[in-house]
Amino acid sequence: MEILAVSLDAGSETAVAPRVKAFMADLALTFPALLDPQMMEVVRAYRLCGFPTTYLIDRAGVIRAVVVGPRGWASAEFRARLEALLK
Repeated sequence: MEILAVSLDAGSETAVAPRVKAFMADLALTFPALLDPQMMEVVRAYRLCGFPTTYLIDRAGVIRAVVVGPRGWASAEFRARLEALLK
């Protein structure tokens, strides 16, 4: 399983990168955070309609689920979804 974050913070990459790095450090997040400061590439490619948006993508690259808004990823429901994708 791979986890990626995509920051859609507006501004230049040089302005956004330190904020994202600090946010990731504050939460002790160790997965990569990608930057899309103009918000257009990710918004268009994945048709975002809310934040945060989580995509569960299987090994073949097929989007299997889209979850808009914050969720309790440690819950039994979401753990089961993730485990099914890992098979």
